[in-house]
Amino acid sequence: MNLYEAIFARKSVRKYSMDKIDQKVLDHIANFAESIPMLSDDIKVKYKMVELAGLKRLQPGILTVKAPHYLVLYSTRESDYQLNAGYVMEQIALYITARGLGCCYIANLNLKNETVAEDYEQVITLAFGEAENEVYRQNEKARRLAIKDIAVFKEEVDKNVRTMISAARLSPSVLNSQPWRMVVYNNRIHLFSTRNILMKNVMKETRLIDMGICLSHLLIAAEEMWLDARPVYMNNISSQNLKKNDYIISVKMS
Repeated sequence: MNLYEAIFARKSVRKYSMDKIDQKVLDHIANFAESIPMLSDDIKVKYKMVELAGLKRLQPGILTVKAPHYLVLYSTRESDYQLNAGYVMEQIALYITARGLGCCYIANLNLKNETVAEDYEQVITLAFGEAENEVYRQNEKARRLAIKDIAVFKEEVDKNVRTMISAARLSPSVLNSQPWRMVVYNNRIHLFSTRNILMKNVMKETRLIDMGICLSHLLIAAEEMWLDARPVYMNNISSQNLKKNDYIISVKMS
């Protein structure tokens, strides 16, 4: 199973065997993480593998699970660092899934060693390990909005672009909020985020992370379809006054 195939099979796993994973597997995960390029050369990240014993305490709540291993991503606070964190960590989550392990995004952990380096912020955490139950699911069982509710097609597009949208639709998000909205052409996709006034404080720190996850699905699918796709920021769109959505980034295909 590759990353693209994992998109359609992955689910959030919240119950784990507490047996530790073999160190060679952990090393493979760490090496894969280090190989992922950032969205911008200005952004620097560091990873930390943590076991349950390395926590001050496990914070209770719906966004936290007990797992044998946690991968914590720290980042410098450059422009779009949260978008980048979601983009990077989702690729790691899919890699873990492809190896037959379970994983789940959780709230940030209360670590004994609070930072890995000066000027780095703890951004996102992934719990992972051997799942107690099934790791995979059929993608039609995922509770997601229909494509017509998240994408506006401005022209007829080929099946490869539609495949990219199908992959983006399956992106996980905090509280399954699914903030992504897309305006789609045959050679470009403009990615927007909805504004949720009722949950403004809850979603403020996580919305860009969710959008980064969605962006990773778009680009992984494009690579699988042998499309030359790259993320670009279009000032002419960002300058428009939109009432319900915020422009995030675009994906151009050639």
